[in-house]
Amino acid sequence: MKTKKCVICNARKGKRFCVKEDDYICSKCCGLIRDPQLCPNDCPYFGSLTEKKGKEELPIYKVLMTTPKGSRSIVVAREKENGNLQFISVLVDEWKMGLKDCFGGFDVPKKEFNKFAMQAKYVNAGLDECKEKIKRGILIAETLGFKLPREFREFKRILGDLDSIELTGSLYKCFECGKRDLTEEEVEQIKEVTLRDVAAGVCGTEAETMIYFVCDECKGKKEVGGNKERVLAEAAKVRRGRDKRSRYRRSRYRRESV
Repeated sequence: MKTKKCVICNARKGKRFCVKEDDYICSKCCGLIRDPQLCPNDCPYFGSLTEKKGKEELPIYKVLMTTPKGSRSIVVAREKENGNLQFISVLVDEWKMGLKDCFGGFDVPKKEFNKFAMQAKYVNAGLDECKEKIKRGILIAETLGFKLPREFREFKRILGDLDSIELTGSLYKCFECGKRDLTEEEVEQIKEVTLRDVAAGVCGTEAETMIYFVCDECKGKKEVGGNKERVLAEAAKVRRGRDKRSRYRRSRYRRESV
């Protein structure tokens, strides 16, 4: 029987059956994607994991995140002993598809990295906050049945431990605050629309359906804010009217005085 090629790299022979991939992969790719969070405990190759327990992580150089709601780009960079950096860049669609893209590098000069970081509107961010968004992105993608990018399996160890990050509540969160839960009905509606757009091949195009929900508390704030704006607008209108009448009375007074 002819050995199949590795389903991941499609270059080397696939001699190991991977439960996650449901196909044969090579030993090198097995080592790259092996993960205590994703691999089943009964995998015969999982026990030969070469990553050392308790090994100190490289110091953080920068943790960056884009601020617009929706799809966020997250970058985590660590400094190596030689002064170069290893970094991972992840694109997380918080409102529909979850973790959808990834790339990185293991020996990148700081000058090259800083030039890359200046190309987008990044702000400094907390590592735990970014880990939480990435882990939720993984959960969304897996819930919808999407495969995680192959590059994420290669570079994810740069993030550090994700096991300590706990996810609670609904799969998707409020669009406005990004923290409070949505109802099951709202979550199911987002999932339905996402799967439909993916099947139609319109994700990332102008034809993609933009859908999000806001929690009750944020709705209340928006209504109060809207009412306040209307009250201020009415007050300004009244003031303009009073000023106009005052100007009219002053001009009339001058004419009568003459």
